[in-house]
Amino acid sequence: MLNWINRIIPRESGPLEVQGEDAKFGFQKHTPQIMEHSHWHGHIEINYLFGCSASYLINGNHIEVPEGKMILFWASIPHQMTDYQGDGYMVNLYLPLQAFLSWKLPHRFIELLLYGEVLVSESLYESDRLVTDIWENDLNKDDPQLTVQVISEIRSRINRMAIENFTTFDLVESHCKSKKSSIVSGISHVQTMLSYIAENYDEKITIEHVTGATGLHKNYAMKLFNRVMKISIKQYVNQLRLQHAQALLVDTEEPVVNVANIAGFGSVSRFYDIFQKELHMSPLEFRSSIIKTN
Repeated sequence: MLNWINRIIPRESGPLEVQGEDAKFGFQKHTPQIMEHSHWHGHIEINYLFGCSASYLINGNHIEVPEGKMILFWASIPHQMTDYQGDGYMVNLYLPLQAFLSWKLPHRFIELLLYGEVLVSESLYESDRLVTDIWENDLNKDDPQLTVQVISEIRSRINRMAIENFTTFDLVESHCKSKKSSIVSGISHVQTMLSYIAENYDEKITIEHVTGATGLHKNYAMKLFNRVMKISIKQYVNQLRLQHAQALLVDTEEPVVNVANIAGFGSVSRFYDIFQKELHMSPLEFRSSIIKTN
């Protein structure tokens, strides 16, 4: 959560092979660059276009993004910047899928992204340029509390986008009309499971609930999820719950027992066990470690 990257390294493995590998947040501010080839990674990616416009090729679809827009897409879809105009700059944000899905954004917003749509904010504000500069400065200080604050502000900004007006390029609709099996071959059932988990992880759900959403045999769906995400369904659900719990421990003063219940853990003892195993500290120690950096 506190370790960030500042660039994406292209890999030769296909889109199906990178989903579970991108667990770090990322920030990059740069002059737009034309890409010779498409690439892909497991993040949800945000592109701010300040003083420039850009042309993209996303899963074989050409799209034009005007100056002064913010776009959001799941970067597992092969994408490439093919041209740009203007003397401005871009800010790229890279959000781990697990963290993004734990933010409990509107279902339709999540669904569109997971099925390959590019979402465009129709309300880019003057403050967006300023706040991205603030984020860059805060991250350069390598201060855990500031880093957590940046994540919280990014979450709030995306939530604002989700509840305000946003537009799309109708890539999902075009895909449906073309009757292709999936925007990225073989991933549609995993998208269905991810969407179900994102909607229900803070409730009592079972593996049967998750795999049942696909209509596939339970064992096949489990193997498919594991192959794509590099993690089991149970582990993935726990990761989303942990991401949610960490945010609650930082952003609220809720007692640990309430945090455990809100994030979907069945019991406080189970919450403590999983938290300790994954983060090597207790929930209270985690909360204290952030407060002490103030």
